[in-house]
Amino acid sequence: MKIRFTRLFLALLSTGALILTAGSAWAEVRTWTSSDGRTVQAEFIGTSGAGTNATVKLKLSDGKIAEYPISKLSEQDRIFVKGNLPTDPAALAEEIDTLVMNKLKESYYGLQAELAALPTKEGLTPDEKANRKMEIDREMQMCVPNPTTSDNQFLRRIYLDVVGRIPTYDEADAFLNDRSPNKRAVLIDKLLNSEGFVMRMYNYYSDLLRIRDGLVMMGNDSLKVDSYMEWVKDCVRTDKPLNTMVKEMLTATGKLWDSPATGFMVTDDGMPLCNLSNTFTVFMGTEITCAQCHDHPFEEVYQMDFYKMAAFMGETVTRARGGDNYRNEVDRMSQILKAAGKLPPKVNQDNALSRWFGSNRTDVLDTNENTVRLPHDYKYDDGEPNMKIEPATYFGDKMDVTKYKTPREAFADWVISPNNPRFTVNVVNRFWKLAFGLAQIEPVDNLPGHLDGQAENYQLLTFLEEMMKDLNYSVKGFFRVIYNTNTYQREAETMTPSLTQVDTGTYHFPGPVLRRMSAEQIWDSLVALTTADPESVTRKGADRYKEVMDVAPASLTTADQIEKWKKEWTSVSRLVRNGGEEVSKDERVGGQQMFRASELRQPMPPDHFLRMFGQSDKQLIENQFTTGSSPQVMALLNGEITNKVLTSPDAYLIKEIAYGKGSKRDNIDKIFLSVLTRYPTSEEKTIAQSGMRAKTNRDMNEQQKMEVEAQAIGNVIWALVNAREFMFVQ
Repeated sequence: MKIRFTRLFLALLSTGALILTAGSAWAEVRTWTSSDGRTVQAEFIGTSGAGTNATVKLKLSDGKIAEYPISKLSEQDRIFVKGNLPTDPAALAEEIDTLVMNKLKESYYGLQAELAALPTKEGLTPDEKANRKMEIDREMQMCVPNPTTSDNQFLRRIYLDVVGRIPTYDEADAFLNDRSPNKRAVLIDKLLNSEGFVMRMYNYYSDLLRIRDGLVMMGNDSLKVDSYMEWVKDCVRTDKPLNTMVKEMLTATGKLWDSPATGFMVTDDGMPLCNLSNTFTVFMGTEITCAQCHDHPFEEVYQMDFYKMAAFMGETVTRARGGDNYRNEVDRMSQILKAAGKLPPKVNQDNALSRWFGSNRTDVLDTNENTVRLPHDYKYDDGEPNMKIEPATYFGDKMDVTKYKTPREAFADWVISPNNPRFTVNVVNRFWKLAFGLAQIEPVDNLPGHLDGQAENYQLLTFLEEMMKDLNYSVKGFFRVIYNTNTYQREAETMTPSLTQVDTGTYHFPGPVLRRMSAEQIWDSLVALTTADPESVTRKGADRYKEVMDVAPASLTTADQIEKWKKEWTSVSRLVRNGGEEVSKDERVGGQQMFRASELRQPMPPDHFLRMFGQSDKQLIENQFTTGSSPQVMALLNGEITNKVLTSPDAYLIKEIAYGKGSKRDNIDKIFLSVLTRYPTSEEKTIAQSGMRAKTNRDMNEQQKMEVEAQAIGNVIWALVNAREFMFVQ
């Protein structure tokens, strides 16, 4: 048996260089066992490759070196090797590039063979053959890797993808003048550890998790979102493992201001079945809403499966019973306000107090009673209408709820289990789309039961899945690898993948997909053009909210105390600078508060620039859009933001240029680098010089001259912001 296993090793002898070499701790002879039980005595000297596709290098007793796939070793041996696998971004990125390149080659040669056989293929008309030939030609072009991005292209893309905005002039100038060979990797690390990354990921999570002011799905403004909002940001900031973050959201108990992670459950207050559907969509990429009313028409999800899963949450409520005490206290305080003349003549109760103190009833807790039953009109033969249902999973691990304090905790462990076939795949599929503009499996909320044959690149997707597990679900770690790949750093693919390519998974990423900025990326880029430090202002309110809500109603005994409490409640959310200084509501540029989208109201009002350009209303999962519209065009051409804010004398870029010491030609370079992250061509510089001629006269005072100068500078900025080049992540 040992001899046969040795021969297998020798047949797989590698000629490549080792990525890792054995240290003194590794130099030991031990018994190695294959997954089918065969053994061999050998010395571990290192590994090559990374992740699930790595191989182990072993020195046999005769001195020869053998290579064997780690995936075919016994579980005990895989655990032994796992701690020595390369986890540095460069090694992992190289493996991803190899898998992408292999798929591109495979697809290219397959299409080439199909093209050669097309003239003699039976069953197709001449027109159908001609159409297919055009499709093949186009797809073959998309199988050729795009050139590597220039430093300018990379700089703009990495800022938009990691921190959600374009780089400022100083940031662009520093990077482009850096001659270090590893400057891209250094910049990636810097941005991932910045507050800008926190803001960018919060925008993503707020759309995915439907985080909104008022929090409850239909917008109950008696609840403040600040505690939940700041908790999510802190999870990003500290790089809390994503599986831990998800478990906390699914198991948290208590009041929102005491236990912020309850925000996920509170969002669907009073709608436990909707919460289950949303949980599956967000965390497992599986849309099971149909199964709430009937067997799923397209997937192997039965109505019984839905209710068995719902039963895990059957003991959980989001609103405490009772509330008479709070109602009595509101009546008492209303009488005090009425007597003090603080209420209108015909009003006997302060409705604001009723809503605010009533929010104390919002409390996530677990009872001992499972309320989930089959619907009254259940029609299948595996159950009876109104029958009580016990919790059970329909795929993945079988969970024994008796081993847990609550069924909800068992459900959370099932969701994040490494054995759950959809949780980790869903995470990496969504994150790949965030970086490349298109997922491995589309749509992202419809992962199939079997990935092999469905995924765009099955080997790549499984590699990313194992990589995320090996990185202990570090979001920063995952993106650090992705952004260091050659695949990501190639020029954007300007040929739009066809619906057929998306549906069949035959787009293989010669580069990221060219895509329009999101509403938040556009807005935050405008913030970068109008403020000196885009990340200097953040929204804070969690601590103040807790202080306000912890006040005992009985302690408010006078009208002044009650009015003071109401004022404190309304002022919970505030914007503060890095040093803690509160930002004045009057601090504006051209009449607008120019702060990052993540720090503003969630979401902004329907008529705001952000909403017009596609910011989600946070009512549905991933409800943002990036399609164009006539109102968007008009807003850019004639709107207040581009015509008043960007051209305001108070705008940062305007002030930098107007008061700067550079020549007009230097200032044009500065404008182009600030807006488009590149220098102008000679022709562009000539046109811009003409547009920057300020028409002043001797009768104007300095303020008037400054305004005219600002308008002239603003003309060039306006023109560049209205260019299509500005709007796209290239």
